[in-house]
Amino acid sequence: MSLLAWNCRGLGSPPAVRTLTDEVRMKNSILVFLSETKASLSKMKGFQNKIEYREGIVVPSDGKSGGLAMMWRKGTEIRLKSCSNSHIDVVVEGMADQAPWRATSFYGHPESGKRKISWSLLEALNKQCDMPWVVCGDFNKITQADEKIGWLDRDATQMWEFRECLSKCGLIDLGYVEQRYTWCNGRFGEQRTLVRLDRVVANEAWRCSFSEASVHHLAMSGSDHCMIALYLKRKDLVKPTKRRFMFEAMWTCDERCRQIIKDAWDPLRADTEFQIHEMLKCCQDHLQRWNREVFDNINKTLRVKQQRLQEIEALDMLHETAEEIEGLRKEINEILIKEEVMWSQRSRALWMKCGDRNSKFFHATATQRQRKNRIEGLWGANGQWQEEKKRVEEIILEYFGKIYSTEHPSGYEV
Repeated sequence: MSLLAWNCRGLGSPPAVRTLTDEVRMKNSILVFLSETKASLSKMKGFQNKIEYREGIVVPSDGKSGGLAMMWRKGTEIRLKSCSNSHIDVVVEGMADQAPWRATSFYGHPESGKRKISWSLLEALNKQCDMPWVVCGDFNKITQADEKIGWLDRDATQMWEFRECLSKCGLIDLGYVEQRYTWCNGRFGEQRTLVRLDRVVANEAWRCSFSEASVHHLAMSGSDHCMIALYLKRKDLVKPTKRRFMFEAMWTCDERCRQIIKDAWDPLRADTEFQIHEMLKCCQDHLQRWNREVFDNINKTLRVKQQRLQEIEALDMLHETAEEIEGLRKEINEILIKEEVMWSQRSRALWMKCGDRNSKFFHATATQRQRKNRIEGLWGANGQWQEEKKRVEEIILEYFGKIYSTEHPSGYEV
């Protein structure tokens, strides 16, 4: 169970939409907070339907700038307290064995000269009620000099004002896991800058209520900001499961596929005792080996590159890793588009548009295909319906054994 906060820098790009949708689905989040959505109210409502977080508060953008959104699933007990173009404040209720607590998504003013307005707002919110309180988002400010490397130094007075504001509100930084810096200006050379602008802070009452909470900085290819994931409890390890073999439609786009199958399905094989199911297994092994060598597992490749991006950004280097980081972001976005094609092939949904891979209807279509591909039972030669796995296998082997052992198989319906 978690809270997600991300300055997405606009939901207009397909990679930003896809990466966000994936993270929301995997993290099982109570709340999802977005800043700088640069999106209208209608566009945000469409996105909410896509990720199935249909409840929430949306502060539309002013043209192509700004825009906030806090979203949650229907049925979650959340009550709005207040909102503006810089914050959304709610109370979370109805959690098992947990008293109501307050969650505020915050976006510090992007202009340093108007940052005091943001601190005044935070202090005013603090005075509104006395309950467990957590605040997360892009504060657009650092608390100390070592939260920034590169280019010009930040103003010491402004850093002190930020620390003073947090102190008055009784808010304590919850720290982080992974890389230190959450934003990069994307430049190369001496102007390259890394800064910790995004964070999670909470008062003592909230920290006591969620003593196992941890904050993770997640490298994202769709924005120059990291995503902030606040886990309320310790993360549980997920046991990997073995997936069955599936023939990928994208293989047929490669002319080598036909030859791979021919080599595996050798009609001149010297061993006459070689059974049909053994030839199928041989063909499967050849295709899987070829897939690993040529295509590799697209999901695995994506995870490896995302993990590599996370590792490199965790090094907190200013210049040494700049080109590799930008290159990885480009590669990840390209793989996300290929993954979209793969899902489209599996579902056979020709209506699918870019970015809809995680919609409810799309997954229902893919799930329905899985049901169609499952053999529940077969009619035997004696006219009896068989559902036992062993009997089904015998019926299949007997049927195809007759076909491939006669010179005139036209009498059989395949």
